[in-house]
Amino acid sequence: MSLRFLRSNSKVMTCHVVLLDNSQFVTTFDQKIVLGKDLFDLVCQRVQVPTNKKQYFGLQYIDQEDGDLNWLNLDKALLTSRKSEPLVYQFAVKVFPKDPLKMEQGLQKQILLQIKGLLNRGKLSLPVEKHAEIDGLYVQAALGDFIAKRHKRGYLEDLLGLFYCPPTGINSEEHISEERYEIMVRDLHKRHRGMSREEAISAAIEVCKELPEYGAWKHYGGTDPSKGNEVVFCVSIYGIRICQLKSKFPETGEECHNFHWRDIISMVCDKEKFCLYLTDAAAADASGLTCRVFRFDKGLYSHKAAQRLLVDAENHQKFFFEDNPVRATVMRSLSVDVKTLNRMRSLRAGSVSFLRSKTGLSFRRGTST
Repeated sequence: MSLRFLRSNSKVMTCHVVLLDNSQFVTTFDQKIVLGKDLFDLVCQRVQVPTNKKQYFGLQYIDQEDGDLNWLNLDKALLTSRKSEPLVYQFAVKVFPKDPLKMEQGLQKQILLQIKGLLNRGKLSLPVEKHAEIDGLYVQAALGDFIAKRHKRGYLEDLLGLFYCPPTGINSEEHISEERYEIMVRDLHKRHRGMSREEAISAAIEVCKELPEYGAWKHYGGTDPSKGNEVVFCVSIYGIRICQLKSKFPETGEECHNFHWRDIISMVCDKEKFCLYLTDAAAADASGLTCRVFRFDKGLYSHKAAQRLLVDAENHQKFFFEDNPVRATVMRSLSVDVKTLNRMRSLRAGSVSFLRSKTGLSFRRGTST
């Protein structure tokens, strides 16, 4: 997975982008300033992403300091977006749609490839049966009908390569031998005879969208000061779910909070802290705000983890604003300047009357910091 910029005396920039199917897209630029959007538009043209669906996708790169993934800011110049070369990018699904079956067939394939990638990298955990169900349909989409003479023992790994990853300790809590799992997937592959590649992709997407964790980008390393336990932030098109962390990565435990986008008035990062400012979704005015404060404990890079969560959350909240323009207008009217919100948390109770007189808001602290 790489994207390298090779500059010659003619100042031509060559870009290599790895797509979700592991193929590479190569293009060159000869202008001095190239925005992330310039490259992204060309990638979308190659993958055939319609203009009105580009917001579901993006480009990721590995942060050179802490090794985690960042979303490329498409409004910034590529040469100033990173400090060192080679630059590494991956085309990826940024926001999973509510109903992926309404997406174009080609985009359904991209979503399925993204989910397969999450499974293979241990970012998603499934029961063995669900894992096999998805793989059986994916094999049908990738290879077509089962042919006994061609599809002999070991054919899944031989023909699918990196896209075949049996359940392991990191993507399933159940244990099954590779041989038994291959038999499961092979039998499912046989049953799908006659199913077209397009039908197989849609059927696999149907299975995926019913998964409890479909569409959630997870952020680890946070803590809930009110309970003192480590939590996982699950950001999706519906809102932010905050769950306890199970001892077995990457599974999430019991749900602690579930904040819908309609209730989140503002989100703020303050160094390692991630702050949510909430109000009643039914309120027509700001009768009161509640602040929920969470911390990241990742040493020197805690602030980066908090900032990544904020970027991811803002990417998803945009879809709620587009689908609910009336509520979005109300929320924006209630939104308070970031500096004022931070000041709210630090003021003593005796100063709250000053805030009420200036902002008309009644502020409640949801957790202690």
